[in-house]
Amino acid sequence: MVNNQLKKVLDDKKLSFSDLKKLLETKEIKINNSQLSLYSRGKRNPKNKKMWIDIAEVLQVDLQEIITDINYYLSLMNEISENSTEKNGKTENEKTNDSLFQELLSLVDKNSPSELEKVYRYCSLVSNFENLSKAIDKAGVMILVSSGENEIKKPHPAIAEKVKVNAALIKLDEFFEEKRASKPKNSSEKDWSKFTK
Repeated sequence: MVNNQLKKVLDDKKLSFSDLKKLLETKEIKINNSQLSLYSRGKRNPKNKKMWIDIAEVLQVDLQEIITDINYYLSLMNEISENSTEKNGKTENEKTNDSLFQELLSLVDKNSPSELEKVYRYCSLVSNFENLSKAIDKAGVMILVSSGENEIKKPHPAIAEKVKVNAALIKLDEFFEEKRASKPKNSSEKDWSKFTK
């Protein structure tokens, strides 16, 4: 279950769960007060994660004011963007990630579970890095965070996460650099080291 600031946002706006229920009904979303209470206490998550976006919209706040857990926020944004893209067509990032996966796969011993795991982990980290970048681009480097009655500007929490992901990519890239060095260079291959610099 996810920790969130829904109750605090409602309190700051002097709204009740009933008020929120009525606001959501204007978007033709049927929900009851007990469900909203369970969401706010982190006892239950909406089946459709888009509910969090609807709640933020009707409350006229940024989603990050309600969902403060960066990992959940990113997974939520990722799931929503996956659902909104057409299943047949791939985005440029998906095409790039497929190419990266194929390139890394060509470097490792496919019979070695540990080497295969490194490929999957590297691709997952690259995807996380891209999602963190999108979150920062969307909200800006500095975000407003409610603190009691005041709002203070803080660096976007995704920045610190991006630094951690980048460090993990650099460490993991050492393994792939050794593999690249022992393999004959093909001039048509892309250079993926940009993710680690």
